[in-house]
Amino acid sequence: MRGFAITVLMGLRMYVRDRGAVFWGIAFPLILMTLIGLAFGRSGTPTYSVAVMDRDAGLLGQGLVAGLRSVPVFSIAEISDTDTALAQLRQGRLTLVVVFPPAGSGEPVRAYFDQSRSTDGQTALVILERFVAEANLRLAGAVPTVRVQATGVAGRVQLRFLDFLLPGILAMTVMQTGLSGVTYVVTTYRQRLILKRILATPAHPAAFLGGLVGRYTLTSLFQMAVLIAVAVLVFHAKIVGSLATLAALVVVGTLAFVGMGFAISTVSSTPESANLLGSAISFPMMFLAGVFWPREFMPPAFQPVINLLPLTPLVDVMRAVSARGESLVPYLWGLAYLAVWGAVSFLVAARRFRWE
Repeated sequence: MRGFAITVLMGLRMYVRDRGAVFWGIAFPLILMTLIGLAFGRSGTPTYSVAVMDRDAGLLGQGLVAGLRSVPVFSIAEISDTDTALAQLRQGRLTLVVVFPPAGSGEPVRAYFDQSRSTDGQTALVILERFVAEANLRLAGAVPTVRVQATGVAGRVQLRFLDFLLPGILAMTVMQTGLSGVTYVVTTYRQRLILKRILATPAHPAAFLGGLVGRYTLTSLFQMAVLIAVAVLVFHAKIVGSLATLAALVVVGTLAFVGMGFAISTVSSTPESANLLGSAISFPMMFLAGVFWPREFMPPAFQPVINLLPLTPLVDVMRAVSARGESLVPYLWGLAYLAVWGAVSFLVAARRFRWE
């Protein structure tokens, strides 16, 4: 037990002194969270820039332009030159260009949108078509037979993109601890003959290895506490579920990925090769398992592979707890699958582990 405690304390001291470990474990996830949150985390109602040209449409045209100005999501600018407006549309400065025909001409209202930004263009076009349809009904004095009455229902909590991103970053950090941290440290210890010297000490080798596992479990919990504290206090992120449950998930994930890290270290002869192998395994999982965006965004052909990744169930359950406050029960099979990865990895490491 004393050897276990000494190994844990030694590992924690080395972690605090190692600037690289602190950077990759805390600073790097915070930088990623900040940059991705700023790039994709804009919230609120979208606004569409619409240029309107009135070709002598008279009072009707003036009324339509005034009506468009009352649409909350439209930012209206009146123009006099269609070619200039279309050039700005191609440059991405406008979402729609609307041209009202001369009064009494019978020509349609022409709307131009940028095909390269089809989502924004089509959305703005649907809003315009609904506005024109409503205007036609009012001009005809017709009473709509069927109406839609929309009623908003308050959800449990209003989540932002950052709230979605945070649990993915936490899961990524847990993975990196095992696949990059453990592999590099164990291989370095072997290369510097530290592992060989452990055999000459009174401490049992199992206590030393268990101390390494304990050290990485504590550092994962520390990294989780720092990331959540910064996310909540600085970026006002919301944690819907239990922090204790998240901490337990971090422990389970750390044990599984530390086992994988031990297994990887058995096939690497140098710290550099161990680090490269760990990165080669972790980076595809980082982008496929739903850390930064919903994994449903990936092509259907990738889904069977994504379901097999050990990081996928950890991301899913941590996001369910953190962002939606769900119970662990629907995710027990995923956690069991992750535990199997960890158990098999420890068995492989036990059979292949070399002290020198």
